Amino acid sequence: MIKIIKYILLTWLLGSSLGYAVNLNDKDFDGVPDSLDECPNTPFLNTVNEKGCTTKILMLPLDDETDSLVLALRLGYSFNNDFIGRESQKTSRIRMTYYKGDWSYALRTGYFIHNKGRGQLDTTLKIKRRFRLAPNFRLGISMALRLPTYDFVGNNTDITLLTSFSYYPSSSWSLFGGLGHTFIRDEQLSTPLQNTNYFYFGSGYFFTEKFYINLSYTYSESKFTTEHAAKSISTVLFYEFNEKWFTTLSYNQDVDAQDNHNSTNFTIGYRFW
Repeated sequence: MIKIIKYILLTWLLGSSLGYAVNLNDKDFDGVPDSLDECPNTPFLNTVNEKGCTTKILMLPLDDETDSLVLALRLGYSFNNDFIGRESQKTSRIRMTYYKGDWSYALRTGYFIHNKGRGQLDTTLKIKRRFRLAPNFRLGISMALRLPTYDFVGNNTDITLLTSFSYYPSSSWSLFGGLGHTFIRDEQLSTPLQNTNYFYFGSGYFFTEKFYINLSYTYSESKFTTEHAAKSISTVLFYEFNEKWFTTLSYNQDVDAQDNHNSTNFTIGYRFW
C-alpha cells in the first residue's frame, strides 16, 4: 500500500512539473520561459542562468583534461565473418593516460580469446598535443607506435600519425572528426601490404552534463592490397558518475553489404586525480 501511495505521489509531482513547464511555454524545461530564453535548446536538467543558457561549455573530459591520470578497462566482443573458424572474439584492454597541460601520453595493451587460441594484442604508445584554438574548439595532433606484442610471423612496429578536431557549437551539441595515416612495417609474407589511411566524423549530444551520446562514420583502408576498405557506423554512450568514475558503451557496425562485422565494447574508467 505504501509503495502504491509513493507511486501516486511521484506521478502527481512529475505531472505537475510538466504541466507547470507547459504553462510557462518552457520547451526545454530549464525553468526559463521561452519568451525570455536566449538558449532555447539547453540539455534537460542542465544548470542555467537567468537567460536560460548553460553556465559552462559542456565538453568531454578528454578535451578538457589538463592534469590527471586516468585508468580505463575495456571489455569487448566482436564478430567478423572474414575469419573462418574464429568469427567471434572476446577482448580485454587496459589503457593508462597521463594528461599534463595540453599534452597527453597513453599506454594501451590487451588480451584476446577466440576458439582457435588466445594471446596478447599489440601494445600501443601514443603521444598527443592539443591546441585550444577557441574556448569551444580543440585541434589535436598525435603519433602512435603499435608495438608487435601480438604473436604472428612478420609482425613489426607500425607508426600512425593522426590529426583530429572537436567543436562544441552550442551548449548541447558537439562535432568531431579526424584523419590518420599508418605506416605499415610488417613483413610481406603472401599478400602484398600497403600503408593505410582512415578518417572519421560525427556528432554528439549532451542530454545532461554527465550523459552524452554520439554517432559517427569511419572509413578505414586495409593493410592488405587485396582487401577493400571498411566502412562503419558507430555510436558511443558516455556517463560520468562523479569526478572519479565514468563509463562508456559503444557499438560498431560495418555498413558495406558484403561485410558482416560488428563489435560491442564496455569501458569503466577511473581518475586518480
